[in-house]
Amino acid sequence: MSAAPSLAARAHTAAPAQSPRLPRLMKPALIVAVIVALGLFVPSVLKSTFYLGLLVNAIILGIAAIAIGFLAHQSGLMMFGAAAFTGSATYLFAIAVTRFGWSAMTASLFTLLAATLLSALIGALVVRARPLPFAMLTLALAQMLRSLVLITQFRPVTGGDDGLALTFSGSFLGLTQSELAKPASFWPVAWLALCGVMLLAWAVGRSRSGRVLRAIRANEERMRFSGFDTYLPRVLAFTLAGFIASVAGLLTGLHTAFASPELLDFATGGNALVSTLVGGIGSVSGPVLGALLYVIGQDQFGATGHLELLTGLGVVLVIVAFPQGVMGFIHNSVARLAGRGARAQGGGDAAH
Repeated sequence: MSAAPSLAARAHTAAPAQSPRLPRLMKPALIVAVIVALGLFVPSVLKSTFYLGLLVNAIILGIAAIAIGFLAHQSGLMMFGAAAFTGSATYLFAIAVTRFGWSAMTASLFTLLAATLLSALIGALVVRARPLPFAMLTLALAQMLRSLVLITQFRPVTGGDDGLALTFSGSFLGLTQSELAKPASFWPVAWLALCGVMLLAWAVGRSRSGRVLRAIRANEERMRFSGFDTYLPRVLAFTLAGFIASVAGLLTGLHTAFASPELLDFATGGNALVSTLVGGIGSVSGPVLGALLYVIGQDQFGATGHLELLTGLGVVLVIVAFPQGVMGFIHNSVARLAGRGARAQGGGDAAH
C-alpha cells in the first residue's frame, strides 16, 4: 500500500521540472512577435515617401552594420572592408539576372549562397591575422574587388565605371521590380530581413558557440591549451558576418536595381563601420540604432552644405561622449536606474 503513494509523490514532484525554460521564453517570444507585426504597419502610419525611403536606407545600412558589430563583439575583429560583401552581393545579383536571365528569386538564392561561400573562403585565409592586420586585409579585399569590376576586359559583364543597371522578370515574394523600387511596398521585405538577421545574430551570440567565441576573444591561448579549436569558430563567425552583409547587398540590388563600383568603395563600408561605432557593438540593436542616427544625420547635415565637416564632428562627439555607443549608454543608464530602484526598495523593506 505504501509503494503506490510514493510513486505518485515522485511523479508529482518530477513533473514541474520537465521544461522550466519554456514559460520563460514565451513572454519574450510574444513581445518579439508583436514588434515584428507592428513594424509591418509603418507605411500605413508614415505616409511620406521621402522619410520612408530614409528608413529603408537605414535598415539596409543597419544590416551591414550588424555584420560588423557581430564579428567585433564575438571575435574582437573589426571588419573595415564590409563593402566587399555588400557590394559583391549586389553585383552577383545583377549579373545573375542580366547575364544568366534568372528570375529574381533564383538570383537571390544564388547571391546568398555564392556570397556565403566567398565569405567562408576569405575567412579561412584572414581570421588568423591579428585585429589590425585583419582590418586592413578586409579593406584591401574590398578595394581589390572594386578594381576588378573596373577592368576593361570585364566591362561587358560588370559595366565598368558606368555600373550595371538591371531588369528582371517575374516577382520576388510577389513583388514586381517596379513595386520593389517603391519604399512603401519594399518595406515589408526590408523589415522582415532586418528582424531575421537580428534574431539570427542574437541566437548565435546566446548559444554555446557564441560563448566559445567570446572566450577565444578574451584569451585565445588559454582556450587553445584547454583543448578548444580556436580557428574554426572564428571562420564560422566570419562566414556568418559575410552572409549578413550579403543580405544588405541583395536588398540594395532588389531596391535600386543598380550595381555600382561605389558599392565596393571604402566610403560605403565606412558608413556601416561608423554606424556600428555610433550605435555600439554590445547588442544587435546597437548597430541598427547607429545606422538610423547616421542616415538622419546625413540628411540633416547635407541640407547645410557642410556634410563632411558636420558628419566628422558629430561622429567624434558621439564616440567621445558614448565610448560604448549610444545603445551601450542607454543600457548602462537603465541598469543604473534599476539598481537604484532595487536599493531604494530594499532600504524601504528594511525600514519596515
